[in-house]
Amino acid sequence: MKKAAAILAIFMIGSLFIYPVFAQDTQSNPILNIEPEVNFISAAPVIDGVLDDSLQNLPARMFRFTYRSNPKNSLAEVSYRLAYGSDFFYLFIEAQTDSFVCRDRGYQNGDGFHLVFAIPDSGRVKTDEFYVLAFSPQMNPKRSWQKKFIWYRNRDLSFKKLKNTRFKVKSEDGKTGYELLIPWSEIYPYHPWHLNKSGFNLSFVQAVGEKEKNYFFIVEDWRMQSEQSSRLYGGLKFSSPVPAKILQAYGILNKNHCSRGEDIALKIAGISGESKTLKIIYKILDDKEKIVKNGEFIPEYSEKLSRKNYFLKTSDLLSGSYRLQLSDNSGNFTQEIPFTILPNIKPAGLKKRLTNIKNKIDPGSYTTLEFKLEEIKTKMRKLKYYDTAGELQKNIKKFLLILEQAETGKDIIASRTGLSRRAYKSKVDGTLQPYTVKIPRNMQTGKKYPLLVFLHGSGMDDRRVLKESSEEPLNNFIELAPFGRGTSNAYSADHAQDDIREAIDDVIKHYPVDTSRIILSGFSMGGYGVYRTFYESPDRFRALAIFSGHPDLANKYGVPGTHPNFLQPEYLKPFKDVPIFIFHGKQDRNCPFELTEQLIAALRKAGAKVTFYFEENKGHGRPEKETFKKYLQWLLRVTK
Repeated sequence: MKKAAAILAIFMIGSLFIYPVFAQDTQSNPILNIEPEVNFISAAPVIDGVLDDSLQNLPARMFRFTYRSNPKNSLAEVSYRLAYGSDFFYLFIEAQTDSFVCRDRGYQNGDGFHLVFAIPDSGRVKTDEFYVLAFSPQMNPKRSWQKKFIWYRNRDLSFKKLKNTRFKVKSEDGKTGYELLIPWSEIYPYHPWHLNKSGFNLSFVQAVGEKEKNYFFIVEDWRMQSEQSSRLYGGLKFSSPVPAKILQAYGILNKNHCSRGEDIALKIAGISGESKTLKIIYKILDDKEKIVKNGEFIPEYSEKLSRKNYFLKTSDLLSGSYRLQLSDNSGNFTQEIPFTILPNIKPAGLKKRLTNIKNKIDPGSYTTLEFKLEEIKTKMRKLKYYDTAGELQKNIKKFLLILEQAETGKDIIASRTGLSRRAYKSKVDGTLQPYTVKIPRNMQTGKKYPLLVFLHGSGMDDRRVLKESSEEPLNNFIELAPFGRGTSNAYSADHAQDDIREAIDDVIKHYPVDTSRIILSGFSMGGYGVYRTFYESPDRFRALAIFSGHPDLANKYGVPGTHPNFLQPEYLKPFKDVPIFIFHGKQDRNCPFELTEQLIAALRKAGAKVTFYFEENKGHGRPEKETFKKYLQWLLRVTK
């Protein structure tokens, strides 16, 4: 099972949804002020799950709202304390419990918590600029990714690891402490010395019994766990810093991306008890760790917090990704800030060049380049001043290379094997729609290949589904991941079904697909998408594979309209005699295991040929290697 880990990863990164229950319109409510101010502390505490003696004076704050999944749930008393330093944010949650529980995705299902850092939006109680960070104690090494990570950033899923954040949980003397220290650099640019106002929210999720849970909120926000949603927040004030002999400082750039030829400015807020002149040394490193520029500033900071602006000449640097390293001459202050220099391009000029090569390349390649150019324009338009743009810089570079080759008559897109993203023009509404495809590296002329269609989970898109691998039998498949016209529509809105159909048609048009051997598969939301798509077009697919799916997701999501609930027998008639592979973790609380058990019984009663595997200790995620091997064996059988 060579490189199986890469293939299996597709099942881990998908849907982390929560059903949008208790929807409420709170936009007209006043912004809550979270009192009192957050205390300043000069030194970072020891992070061991126990509150340091020196921090006992931090105010114990109570959550304003609680909810029990079952009215009979016992409700532990839970409080939290906040503090901050020049380079960190500190949180200590204390629950009156003898122990803590390590459930799958504890930040959703208990025990665990998630918190919001937000930039307030002109007095509105909702904002689209925020981080949601997720934390849960985990003893299982296979769930270590759930311990600490960035869950959402500005409405979109992130899944970025919090490499330098420290988090510990400890139970003793009838209490459990959840202790957290986040470097400001991991939630850049949300430092209170550079924001006029700060938004904050916190939700602790307490596990109760086998399956129940309690929620604790500062600001009640049932969309706090949902992708593609604005966030509610409370106003958080930070107390003034206390000067020390050393320099305490934090810097941000006026923009973390710029076009080649532009310069940028550095803003450093600082305070120091020393009256002598300090020296701040800077270095700019490229992506190969080479120092391309260096220098120094000589600021004067006093016992009162002040902000200094410095000019950084970067206009002589090539486009690419860079890191600005800062330090003072005593070594007490250090910081690193990434930034990107983009190629100085004009989309209108690129559009003209693209039009000129329309007859030189395959129509599908031209449509793909049209989409890629529109995507570049959209991403450039949506960039915030604090966004680095390394991926965008690489995409521009790739686009220019493909365009230059096309101008010579060479069609890189049409001849490409392996993993790539293409696009088609929809016959439904004329829009350009993307999909990801994987073509066998050793594709043989004249041979027809089975097509494996994989539907992504909630919150993600087609780009994070397929993986490069030499895994058998997948290297003898053409693989397709449709976009589905969105990340969280349960494949039941926004022309999602049209997109699946048109993406398959486009792949068949451009690649040697054996149309009698099309397999439809999906994870989580994509699992419901498999049931829904097959129900809509039962004659198109030979077999189905569902991983951690839900039989009634569109209705649970609240998608407008009437949608199939596949627990009801009338929707299962098309599944008669169809081979179906189903996997589900028994500890799954996002798509409950019990619902899949009920569905399997109903499918078998309807005459479906169900192959079912479950794993006792698995939650909402991918199968382990042995189960995945059985899936591959099943795939071989049904495509012979």
